[in-house]
This record gives sequence, C-alpha cells and structure tokens, in this order.
Amino acid sequence: MAIIALRRLEIRGGLLGIALLLGLPVATGAAESVPVLAYVAAKNANPKRLDVFRQGLTELGYVEDKNIRLDYREAVLDGEYHSVMAELVGSKVDIILAANIASAVAAAKATSSIPIVMLAVNDPVGAGLVKSLEHPGTNVTGTTMYAPHLIGERLRILRRIVPNLDRVAMALNGNNANNAIQFELLRSEAEKLGITVRPLDIRKPDDVDAAFDAALAFGAKALVNAVDSFINSRRFALAAGAAKYKLPVVYTDVEYVSAGGLMALGPGHYEGYHGAAGYVDRILRGANPADLPISGPTQFTLSASRTAFGKLGLSLSSDLSARVDEWVD
Repeated sequence: MAIIALRRLEIRGGLLGIALLLGLPVATGAAESVPVLAYVAAKNANPKRLDVFRQGLTELGYVEDKNIRLDYREAVLDGEYHSVMAELVGSKVDIILAANIASAVAAAKATSSIPIVMLAVNDPVGAGLVKSLEHPGTNVTGTTMYAPHLIGERLRILRRIVPNLDRVAMALNGNNANNAIQFELLRSEAEKLGITVRPLDIRKPDDVDAAFDAALAFGAKALVNAVDSFINSRRFALAAGAAKYKLPVVYTDVEYVSAGGLMALGPGHYEGYHGAAGYVDRILRGANPADLPISGPTQFTLSASRTAFGKLGLSLSSDLSARVDEWVD
C-alpha cells in the first residue's frame, strides 16, 4: 500500500510540473486571491470614464475576474460617500479608486492604510489629501485635473462672446471647501476685468432651479461652474437651465457640452482615468502610495456646440473659432 501511495504521489507531482510548465490553472483546494479594487463614483458619472480606466488596466495585462476584480460603488450627495467607504474598509479591499473629490475625502477619512488612487480629482493638496503633488506622504496618490489658471481664461472667453459683460455667476458646491477657493480665484480675475461675480450654491438636486432664480435676480449675463463632482452630476440640468434663460456658459469639461451646454474649456477626465491604471499596477507590485508623485493634466480641450451658439444668437470670432478642438454638433 505504501508503494502504491508513493507512486500516486509521483504521478500527481509530475502532472503538477507539466501544468506549471504549460501555464495551466492548478486546483489547490483553496481559491486564488485576486486583488479587489473598489471603484467609487457619482451615480450618473459619464460611463466612458470607467471604460477608459479599464482600457488602461487591459493595456497593463489585467483581466477582470481573472487577475483583478472591480467592486463598483456609487453615491449622489457628498455625505453618502462616508457610509460607502466604511463598508469598503470593513470588507478589506486592496485599493480604493476615488473617482471624484467627495469620494477621495471620504476614503481618506475612513482609512490611512488602504491605498487610495485618485482618478482626475481636483486639487488634492487644497483638500488636505496629500502633502504635495510631488511627495504625497499619505496613502493617497493618483491623478489630478487641477488647472486653476483656466478659471481666468474661461472668464476672458465669455467677455469676448457676451457684449458688455459686467456680471457673472458661478455654480458651486458649498460643501466642497475647494469650491470657495475657486470662487475667490474667479473674483480676483473678474476684478481685473471690471466684472462683478456671485456664487450660486448647489448642494442637492433641488437647488438647481433656485440657483437660476438667484442668477437672474443678480443680473448675471453669463455663468461658469466650479470643478466639483456633484456639480458635474447636475450637468444636464445646468445646461437645460442655461438654455431656458439664454445664459451663455463656459463650462469646465466637454461633458457639459455633450449634455447640451454652450462651450467648455478644461483638461477633461479621460487622461487622468487612463493614467490611474498605472498607479494601480505600481501599488499592486509593491510601491508605496506616499512615494508616488501625483500626475497633473497635460491635455486641454476647448469644445463648443454650434447648435447652442445658434439658439443663443451668439458667434465666435475667427481666432476663437480656430482654437476650438472639438465641435460637439
């Protein structure tokens, strides 16, 4: 019996060796451990963002449900992200993917040990998530779309397309401390141009209509928006309201123009979503998030809608028209 048992063991060992040489899956009696990435985004975020991130993973050799797993979560209001993060920390995911500033802040409050990778999140330094872009120094790293210099540029574009522009309102989220900073940058740029500005605080879906009422009462001749995940989630309502009240808007991202808006100048999101995959790869290979410099945007897009311009009875000068990178319709 001992000789038979030994012979069986030799056969099994030989088969195991062949399987390993051929790269075949081997049943070990226990499930293989596959890294779990928790992807947390706004409920109605553009699905193409996730597609771009997935493409980045694919290019690095990752295949969902084979050598990596994605746990998708979503929220609407800023406060909802905290319970989502508490659940994810409890389930001990390997990496948290923060697809907006609200999720990044909630994740950083929930854990200081699980790596957090940002996907095109605005101003992580200002939000207190990292010590600097070059040396994060925390469990947070990834990509940012932070480009504050575009605030003044959007205002200058509006001044060229709106006759006698003297009042501009900014749609922002009062729950996001960085939005107050963006408004102050707008105010500073507006003073140089002799323009008065006013904030329109939008913290929940029902606030959009009231914001337009406030803009009209203020006498706004145009609008801009602050970079914010919740504001971005209201892009269809903002574009519809602007069209209804015939208010020209230069938005922060082409997604607003796709939603029916007039014009946008911004770094977009796709570059940062694709680049975030590289951070996941490095962390899974043992890199410390604290030591991984955060990548900023390198691509900026000016987009516009011919239909929206026609409805407002506005036009672009030849030099501005030549600058447009993307006509949505």
